[in-house]
Amino acid sequence: MRILLLSLLLMATPASAQSPPAVDCDTLRNSVVPVELAYHWQDGTRMVVQAYRNKSGDGVVWSREMPPSTQPKQPVFVTKATFVDGLPALAEMSTNYVGPFSHRSGKYATEGLPKNFDRRSDLTYRMHSVTTDGEGATEQRTSTTSYKFKSEGTVAVGSCILQAIHGEVDTTNDAGRRSHRFQLYFPELKILASATDAEPVVDSLSTVFSEIKHVN
Repeated sequence: MRILLLSLLLMATPASAQSPPAVDCDTLRNSVVPVELAYHWQDGTRMVVQAYRNKSGDGVVWSREMPPSTQPKQPVFVTKATFVDGLPALAEMSTNYVGPFSHRSGKYATEGLPKNFDRRSDLTYRMHSVTTDGEGATEQRTSTTSYKFKSEGTVAVGSCILQAIHGEVDTTNDAGRRSHRFQLYFPELKILASATDAEPVVDSLSTVFSEIKHVN
């Protein structure tokens, strides 16, 4: 499921630049301060996710994806997703490609997905989506997702040791499209990292960052 295809840029830092401020791990775990997580796929796709959360499970998650490319202009995909009780409700998607899909918006409703699902058990649920492209064309889809819990443990991210839940999902929609994803969920951050080729590799964690904005 690519509702939230949350993709973001990890910028290389010049040697002369100041190091980013150290992350206060206790504050990160025990508050809802905005947080940014950068990670990558095995194929070189670079992702950044920024979560603006609250304790109820409501919140907004921005993501930016930059896949490997030989094109003169680097492809960029940005998504702003709104969650209510931990469930996807709305999304706005933009890309630097020109055409009707350069900007899209979507509304989502789920069946069988509990509020604030903790991802510690197997689950199958359905999602209904209505998306509208930049030219006003609307598409309705229903997808079925089977989530498999794999394990739970901790992951070192910078100076922080965070809870991490490992899982995998298989999704099929009513147009016959199928996808398989590896997921790494951080319950203390309310951030999900996912990839199609293998489990994502986490690069950095920060509470000081520049806000992601839509491409167009």
